[in-house]
Amino acid sequence: MNQQSGQTMQAGMSGQGASLSDRELLQLALNETKLTAASVNTFALEASSDTLRRDYLTVLGDVHNQEKQIFDLMQQKGYYNVKNANPQEIAQAKSKFSGQAQ
Repeated sequence: MNQQSGQTMQAGMSGQGASLSDRELLQLALNETKLTAASVNTFALEASSDTLRRDYLTVLGDVHNQEKQIFDLMQQKGYYNVKNANPQEIAQAKSKFSGQAQ
């Protein structure tokens, strides 16, 4: 992947190509790793063999690590900003869902 910020890459199968920014490419990679994690998780849950289930869980851990690396890179570049919840919002969420757990 191109390391220079703001530089675009060409993609396309027809030869005309569509210009994708680093941000768009990273978002695509993040979305694909999320989809892969969901699929591998399903495979692990449905595996009939304990050995196969362990292998899928190992792969799932690898996919989660890749997802975290992409997420961290996106945050570092300012592409994925996460707002930290303040204590009042956390308390509101706790009270909202505390009655549902019973």
